[in-house]
Amino acid sequence: MALLAVACAGLAVLYYRQSLTAPFTSDGAGNVLQGQAIAAGNPLLRGWWSSDVSFYSTELPEYALVTAIRGLSPDVVHICGALTYTLIVLLTALTARGRSRGAAGYYRAGIAAGMTLALSVTGSIGLYLENPDHAGTVVPVLLLLLLLDRAERRAEDGADDRAGGGWLIPVAACAVLVIADVGDKLTLAAAILPLMIVCAVRLTAGRLTAGRVLSGEPDRAQLRLDRRLLLAAIVSIGLAELANLAIRALGGLVLRPVNGVAFAPLGVPAHARLLWQAIVILFGANQPGVTHQPQLISAHLPVALMAGFHVIGLLLAAAGLAVGLASLRSRHADRATLVLVVSVLAIVAFGVFTTLVQSRSYFHEVAPLLPLSAALAGRVLVPLAARRLPAPLRRYTWLPGVALGAWLALTVAELGYTASWPALTPPQQSVAAWLVIHHERAGLAGYFQATSTTVTSGGQVLVAGITLPAGAAAGQPASDRPAAYRWESSADWYQPARHDATFVIAVAGPAGARAGGLPVPAVRASFGRPVAEYRIGDEVIMLYGYNLLTRLTPTAFPG
Repeated sequence: MALLAVACAGLAVLYYRQSLTAPFTSDGAGNVLQGQAIAAGNPLLRGWWSSDVSFYSTELPEYALVTAIRGLSPDVVHICGALTYTLIVLLTALTARGRSRGAAGYYRAGIAAGMTLALSVTGSIGLYLENPDHAGTVVPVLLLLLLLDRAERRAEDGADDRAGGGWLIPVAACAVLVIADVGDKLTLAAAILPLMIVCAVRLTAGRLTAGRVLSGEPDRAQLRLDRRLLLAAIVSIGLAELANLAIRALGGLVLRPVNGVAFAPLGVPAHARLLWQAIVILFGANQPGVTHQPQLISAHLPVALMAGFHVIGLLLAAAGLAVGLASLRSRHADRATLVLVVSVLAIVAFGVFTTLVQSRSYFHEVAPLLPLSAALAGRVLVPLAARRLPAPLRRYTWLPGVALGAWLALTVAELGYTASWPALTPPQQSVAAWLVIHHERAGLAGYFQATSTTVTSGGQVLVAGITLPAGAAAGQPASDRPAAYRWESSADWYQPARHDATFVIAVAGPAGARAGGLPVPAVRASFGRPVAEYRIGDEVIMLYGYNLLTRLTPTAFPG
C-alpha cells in the first residue's frame, strides 16, 4: 500500500506538470470561483448561474477544498485536474483487475494502466487535465463498477443473506448514481441506463431458463441482486431530480438546460467521422500535423512516434470491445463487465446518432470512453489470452509479462518527457498584473477574458462577463442595454451598490472578437468614449469615469 501511495503521488506530480502545458480558460476559472464561494460559506451557490453541466456533486467539492488550501489561483485547475486523473487511472486499474488476484490481476490492471497513464500533448491533456468536462464523472462510474464486483462475490458466497445485508450494496450503488447524476447528466448514458439494461436482460434470461439454470442458491441470489440493482438505478433517477429541485427551491445555483443535443437523422456519417476523430484524440493516437506551437515544432518527431505508440491502446480497446460484445451471449459474463460493454456502446451510440459531438470543441462529451474502454480491455483480454494460449507456447509464459513491463516503462517515460515541457503563462497574466498595479478593482469583459482575469489576479480584481446588444456589436448605437453573461457567473458581480466597475477589457481586431471578446467599437457604442485606453497585446483596457454597472440591464438574483 505504501508503494501504491508513493506511485500515485508521483503520478499526481507528473500530471500537474502536464496540466501546466495546457491553457487556463474562463471555464475552469468559473469553477474555481464557485469553489471559493462554497469554501466561503455558500454551499448551495446561491445567486449563481451554472453551465448546462454543474459538476456540483462531483468536481466542485474538490475545487472548494483545494481553493480553501491554495487560495484563488489558476493553479487550482491544474491541481484538481492532476488529482482527478490520478484517481481515474487508479480506479480504472482496480476495475480492470476486478476479482482477479495474482498474476492475472496484475496483467488486467497493467493493460488498463498502460492505456490510460500517458496523455497526449496533441489533445488529450486538455481534455482530461483541465476544466471539469465529463472526465471526472468517470470516478463515480468506476466506483459503481467496483461495488458491482463486490456485490457479485457476496451473492455467490451467500454473505448478504446470512448477514441480512442484501440491500447494503444496492443502496450504496444508488447513492453513487445520485451523486454522479446531480453533477453530470452524462451519468445516464455512462452508468444508469447500462445498469438498468444489464439487470433487466439478466432477469429476463433468468426467468426464461429458470428450470434449467437456477438450480442452485447462488443463481437465485444473483437474480435477487439484479432486481435490487435495477430498482436502485431507477430510484436514483428520481432522487437526482428531487435533489436538483431541492437545491433550486432553497435558492441554490441555477442549472442551464442541456441545449443542442438532438437526433441526427441525416448526419450519421458525419457524426460517426467526428466521433472517430474524438476517439483517436482521447487515446492520444492523433498525429501533430502542421502546428504553430514552438514546442510541438521542435519535438515533432518524438510526438509523432508517441502518437504511433498510442495506437496500441486504441487496438486493445477495439479488441476488448469485440470480446466484450461476444460475452453478451454468455451467461457466465460478470455483471460489471456487461455494464462496461453497454456503457461504451451507449456513449458511442449517443455520439453517432445524436448531435452530442458537433465539432472538435465537443470532444470532451465522450471523454469517459478512454477509461471505460481501458477497464473493459483489461477485464476481457487477459482471460481470453489465458484460455487460448497454444500448448507449445506455454513454456514462454514469461513473455507477456516482459512485454507488458516494457510497454508500461515506455508509457511512464513518455509521461515524464511531456511533463518536462515548459508551462504556459495564463493568457490574462499581463492584463491582470496591469490592473492590480494601477489599482483597478472591478470591471467588465467578454466571457473568455472575465473570470480568467479575476482568478489570475488572485481575486484582487473582479471582472464580470457581459454580452452586448446586436447593434452595439456592429459598432452602432443600440437601444438595448448590455447584460450579464449568465454562464458560470454570480448575480452579485452585477450589483452597482456592491461594486464599482470602471473599466472594460476589449479586444482589438476581428480575431479577438471571434474568440469571444468585446470589440472596441462595440464597447464605445454601449458605454461611450473612455477617458483613457491602454493596449496590452491584443487586448485594450478602456477606463471610464463612472460605474459601468449602472448601464447594464438590471440583474436580479436567481429565484
